[in-house]
Amino acid sequence: MGPLSDQLTQKSMNAWYFSFEFPPEFGGGLSSYMGVVAEAYGRRNDGFLVVFTLSFDQSGLMTTRYLHDNVLLVSLNPRRSLEANSLGWWVNVSRLFERFADLLMVQVESGALNIPRPNYIEFADGFGIGTLTVQQKLCGNSRFAQIPIVVNAHTPTYIINRMNQVPVYRLPNYWTGKMELQALAGADLVIGPSQAILDVLQDELQETGARFRRAEVLHNPFFVEEYESEEQPADFDHFYMASRLTHWKGPEQAIQAMQVLWSAGVEVPLLVYGEDKYFEPADSMYSAYIEKQYKRWVDRGLIQLMGKVPREEIKARARTAFAQLHPSHFDNFPYSVVEAMSEGQVCIAGVDGGIKEIATDGYNIILADVNDPKSFSSALERAMGLNSEERAKFAENAMQTVRSSCDPDFYLTKKEKIVSELEHTEVDGGPSQANDGGLPESFPFLSPPDEACVFPVAESDEGPALSVVIPYFNMGEFVDETIESVTSCTIQNLEIVLVNDGSNDPASIARLDELHKTHGLDEQRLRIVNIPNGGVANARNTGVREARAPLVTLLDPDDLVASRYYEKAIRILRHYANVSFVGAWIEDYNQEGRIRNWATWNAEPPIQLLMNQTNCQSLVYKREAFLQDGEHDSDLRMFLDDWEGVISLLAGGHRGVMIPEPLFRYRIRGDSIFRTKTGLWSLNNEKIVSKHRHLYNTWGAEIAAFLNANGPNNFYHVAGKQSQLPPMRAERDRLAASVRKLKKTIDTMRASETWRVGTAITRPLAVLTRRR
Repeated sequence: MGPLSDQLTQKSMNAWYFSFEFPPEFGGGLSSYMGVVAEAYGRRNDGFLVVFTLSFDQSGLMTTRYLHDNVLLVSLNPRRSLEANSLGWWVNVSRLFERFADLLMVQVESGALNIPRPNYIEFADGFGIGTLTVQQKLCGNSRFAQIPIVVNAHTPTYIINRMNQVPVYRLPNYWTGKMELQALAGADLVIGPSQAILDVLQDELQETGARFRRAEVLHNPFFVEEYESEEQPADFDHFYMASRLTHWKGPEQAIQAMQVLWSAGVEVPLLVYGEDKYFEPADSMYSAYIEKQYKRWVDRGLIQLMGKVPREEIKARARTAFAQLHPSHFDNFPYSVVEAMSEGQVCIAGVDGGIKEIATDGYNIILADVNDPKSFSSALERAMGLNSEERAKFAENAMQTVRSSCDPDFYLTKKEKIVSELEHTEVDGGPSQANDGGLPESFPFLSPPDEACVFPVAESDEGPALSVVIPYFNMGEFVDETIESVTSCTIQNLEIVLVNDGSNDPASIARLDELHKTHGLDEQRLRIVNIPNGGVANARNTGVREARAPLVTLLDPDDLVASRYYEKAIRILRHYANVSFVGAWIEDYNQEGRIRNWATWNAEPPIQLLMNQTNCQSLVYKREAFLQDGEHDSDLRMFLDDWEGVISLLAGGHRGVMIPEPLFRYRIRGDSIFRTKTGLWSLNNEKIVSKHRHLYNTWGAEIAAFLNANGPNNFYHVAGKQSQLPPMRAERDRLAASVRKLKKTIDTMRASETWRVGTAITRPLAVLTRRR
């Protein structure tokens, strides 16, 4: 054990870690972190680690292999998933991780898989890969009960996109950003490699009233190799950067500081290592942008773009470097700096970030305002002015700092101590965990509901627990299957309120007289309410007013529900006083069978104001909330009235939770209102916006940015996928230019001597082949 670990001696925990990067297939900081954690576990005498990661090198969906006797690597290839196209890439990845975690938990608990149950589960924050697992736990999935879920804030991609000048409101970027924030808000514990990243994220959450449930700082772990002291080179001849070649890593800041030296006649080159990335503002790769923007210095060899190079080569070349530069706009706790410090390199980094939490200017690092070229260039001169003794001291201090601050065994042991304390933690004067499966007392919405909308369900031993309201108009062909799906549910203490909305089809009217006998239901369990035809909105509202239960749900007479839908929804509504309604994912189907799963999400503004993210025609409500703010609007003439009902609830200050399972089956019929009255879309959308003008104005800035990036909502239906908005003229021109460039390249190839020689050789072979 490491020296600091002795202070926290305890039995090692079993853990499951989920990551979208793992070495050697992927590089970068997250990959480095995962490699260190896996190796740290491998060096332990107890504890078992399962690492779930992505891999595109395998042909199947899943492969497994042991990295150590106590470290199992599970690799998943999302391209082999059947849901990738319907859900969108990162929602699909989050879904894969959640499904495999659930599946392995079943196998562990049944004894089918001989690995220990995890003491905690950790997800990387990027792309919201843990969001659906967190949501499952919050929705009461018993397999995740009492297992703390940790999200490690390496730096969410929405923050990186913002710094890289990538449009963050463009789908799916916008949605993955919301998924990242939801995972951070919902996790039992957030680990920040630095206080700097936790401060940034807490500020983001507080903008809409959300917060962490618990957050702790643990600096990233790293193994420091023992080096024999080497004689320092006589001459130092360059500076270098070693990170991805992308805007937020600050190559321009480094170049602008170097220009101060170059303009003064100090011709020391800057070597830039790293994988080239696309730069949206320039519509080119970042290397092309640098070569064009700083052509003068590139041509003189003072800027050298080295590309992606193995670390050992960088390390060998860095022996003659004055310093490694790390001028990121913001960096959490960069592994490239930690690694260089552990090797005794002099590093120059920005003052905005987490590295300064372990490093001190002039002692083991040089810190500078990297956005000020003069300040930054002064730091470069400081590095150039260090003598051999000062460099040796810098190296010694830097290596010792990493060794003491980033000890891997201490890192794991400290994290396990924090995890073990979770059940005893208090937040705002009250326990953070309730006794009901380790759930928080309030659901962690990103935009919490109004206080007036937080109230418990009024439970009673008398009467039904749930009223199922079925609006009925000439649906005799389908209604039996719908009722059968309701009576097959695990919740039996319910009533069905079927509202006959003036049916005029003789067969459908006759069918009503047979329902009690067909399904074995008495007049109390199936109540038929007859009203004059007034439209589906009026029928639904009438049914809710007639309902006797404190909870109500809507169900169209041609749709179906899974057997546990109502059980799960009722449990959520009874546990969370701040949840007014519950829904689930949707399985679309037709007469030929299943079509796809459609991912819904928690009903919150602003995205619910722009595109329906709920199964709004079959939600389960607190009856009081529905009657107060959720009644459907008959003026919308049976088109978008169910979506408007959700928006009306949001306007009243309510919020809803969606269970990430396809528990509602939506029948696709060619003659349905939704498919025959599409002309009402724009008209009714205008009515909805006008009716709820205050709510839309409250979120106006985000709505405007979202619509500008994605267009109106007839261009997108799934938040996890790109908008189908046709490319703008500039984009069309760019694509046309690319085609012309490709054609020119092909023409040039065909005109070359090599092409002519190759054609002369292959033409006779082609003739022989045709003859055969």
